[in-house]
Amino acid sequence: MSEFTFADGHRWPWLLLLPVFTALVFAMLSRSRRAASLYGAQSVDRCPAPLWRSVRLSLIALLGFICWLDPRYGEEIVPVERRGLDVIFALDTSRSMLAADMEPSRLARAKQDIASVLVELQHGDRAALVVFAGEARSWIPLTHDLDSFAQLLTEVDTNVVYKAGTDLAAALRKCKDLALPDAAATTAVVLLTDGEDLAAAGEQAAHELKSAGLTVYALGYGSMIGSKITIEADGKQSFLLDKQNKEVVSRMDAAGLRAVAEASGGEFVRADAMPLPLRELYRKRLLPMQKRAFESGEDKVQIPRYQWALLPMLLLLLHDLMTAQGRRR
Repeated sequence: MSEFTFADGHRWPWLLLLPVFTALVFAMLSRSRRAASLYGAQSVDRCPAPLWRSVRLSLIALLGFICWLDPRYGEEIVPVERRGLDVIFALDTSRSMLAADMEPSRLARAKQDIASVLVELQHGDRAALVVFAGEARSWIPLTHDLDSFAQLLTEVDTNVVYKAGTDLAAALRKCKDLALPDAAATTAVVLLTDGEDLAAAGEQAAHELKSAGLTVYALGYGSMIGSKITIEADGKQSFLLDKQNKEVVSRMDAAGLRAVAEASGGEFVRADAMPLPLRELYRKRLLPMQKRAFESGEDKVQIPRYQWALLPMLLLLLHDLMTAQGRRR
């Protein structure tokens, strides 16, 4: 469908400055003309009236502004090649992620961080999501459809994986299954968890991923001091109890997560170290990674039509230069 649009139409408020520009140019030209008539020698050259010249200069500025808005009309077929990364997120959904030592909770904060980095992903990047607790499951396969990814992310809670516990090894091996065997160099695994590896096999799984050419980046959620785990039952909130009816205190295992990340050649980052840790990690570590071509094909794009405004702008500017006299020329 061919419609006349502006690619940078969000810049239109700057157009409100055009009357100010016109008024300033008119005032400047009028003042110069009055000064010349009072103090200068009488000129025999024909000079345009200040009003006409200020309007002409404003029209030149308007046409230049239209070029800046990048007008588009019509469509054309162009060859395209998608290049990017595969980013596989492994999100801990165990009940320890309900601890409120990070607002509003560890799990909610991790989901916010994933959502914040989705807007950073490049045109060719794909994303996948693995959720895990005592076992792991693929929640979202590798996809370019990041809008659907964001929608499915909002549905994740502590009930998506029924088996209790925290099995980092199962999560990492599920990520390995999702990764394409011949695309390890362009695939990154991002682990978001508090690090309480109850199965105690996460480091071994990280070595397996390194052998497959995959790198694991770990983000740790929670505090070293620890926090009680708030659960809700029958509309009432209470703290999670262990088998001895004692309140469970969950702590982030920074040492364990650092060992998992380093075992694969990756990096460990504390989520409370900065406002948007995952976005920072993507910009500094993932974005510089090698990109690969996903597919080649054709795409419809709107044709730039800035020339329609540029040509008359240049003609008016040339006319103004040719008709200007004396020092103005």
